[in-house]
Amino acid sequence: MQPLDVPTPDPLPDEDPRARDLAGGARGRVAEAGGAQVLERWILFVPALASLAPFVACRGLFERMFWFGDDIDQVNLIDRLGFWRWMWTFYGENFVPLFKLMWGGCMFLFDGSYGAMIALVWLNHALNVFLLGRVMRTCGLSWAAVLLAQVVFGLAPSTTETLAFSIEWSVVLSLTFMLLALDNVLRPRFRPVTIAWVAASVLTFVKGVLTGPVLACITLWPERGVSTERPLRRLAHAALYLLPSVAMGLLIALEAEGNHRHMAGHGAEAALYGLWYYCFNPALILFYIGSRGWRTLLLLGLAKTGLIAWALRHSSGKPRAFFASLVLFDIANAVLLGIGRYNAGLPTAVSSRYQYASLIAILPLAGFALSRAWDRVPLPSLARRGALAALLLSIGVVCCRLWNEEMSSWSVWRGSEVHRVLVEDPFPSRNAVPGYPGFPMDRARELIRKYHLH
Repeated sequence: MQPLDVPTPDPLPDEDPRARDLAGGARGRVAEAGGAQVLERWILFVPALASLAPFVACRGLFERMFWFGDDIDQVNLIDRLGFWRWMWTFYGENFVPLFKLMWGGCMFLFDGSYGAMIALVWLNHALNVFLLGRVMRTCGLSWAAVLLAQVVFGLAPSTTETLAFSIEWSVVLSLTFMLLALDNVLRPRFRPVTIAWVAASVLTFVKGVLTGPVLACITLWPERGVSTERPLRRLAHAALYLLPSVAMGLLIALEAEGNHRHMAGHGAEAALYGLWYYCFNPALILFYIGSRGWRTLLLLGLAKTGLIAWALRHSSGKPRAFFASLVLFDIANAVLLGIGRYNAGLPTAVSSRYQYASLIAILPLAGFALSRAWDRVPLPSLARRGALAALLLSIGVVCCRLWNEEMSSWSVWRGSEVHRVLVEDPFPSRNAVPGYPGFPMDRARELIRKYHLH
């Protein structure tokens, strides 16, 4: 018997070999893109992890740090008012209930351990190093620019006070939310969670009010390649970003106590203070420049302005919009500091506590400029990468050594000496609480015992 000759059916469209090849290629490209994203995250994670090196290397010095000044003040207010009522009160010109919830909650969670509080600040700092690199990569900046900015920001010893004082977690936390918001706004589609990040930044530090204008600057940037949305939609999104900032600004202006209520006749002092902040930071402390005279002010101010002008001229699209938003952030920060601290004396304009935000504002521009110069080094690509790795490693080693020098003094006058006065001294002065002049010593010791501060 002859077998039946059954005709083979035509292949279905999804079984077409060419369609299978195309589908396989698409899946391959998606997998390749996913693998590239994972690799990119790991590369960004390395400088973030390395930023913890000073804390690990100087662990013994950080363990000496003790509750100081504003720390004691806030614990006292928690005890007097109760936690929930304290959370909704002003702290100077700051209305920061989210920060207070987290800071006060951690004080109880860690049973009064200052070392644990500082460790938390450092972990948050490492997250910021990662986020800064991620935002720069979202803009399309080169790896050389990103890694240079990450390493310097992560290891700069000029940020000692911010990273060794628990109450300064407010600054670090607020900038975390700003970086999260920046990363979202630089991506193609609108993400509603960005508004939550803006609100969180506003509710953790007074200068979080600048996050809304920073995002609005990018959203409304007129250049092509920044946003594909229609103008009216971009305007609506910018208004949403500005809403938390405007609301907080009005609340502070109407309800908070501070220098903004006593500006009559002090405009020139505020302007001069802001000028000092803008021109001197972050270069003066970062490069250990000893002079603070007018010549140094002029030279550093011109150098900073020249760097900004060069970066804006030689960039385009998202990088330029990002750089412009950082310049706005830096200048607005100088204005707010001028208003809030004009009576504190010009030398305080270059305090260690003001370096953290200044570094975030200028390092992406500096990294961009240095990466362009690095690309012109007459070396083969592989050799240039090796030289960059050696440079980054050298910066890390030098910074860690400088951290040890900085913490050797900070751990005494803000650590062991504070502990001696508040805990060990059998006959302390009645009102000699370090960093909190006039506060009764007996009350400070009562708080230390009651909340197990150590």
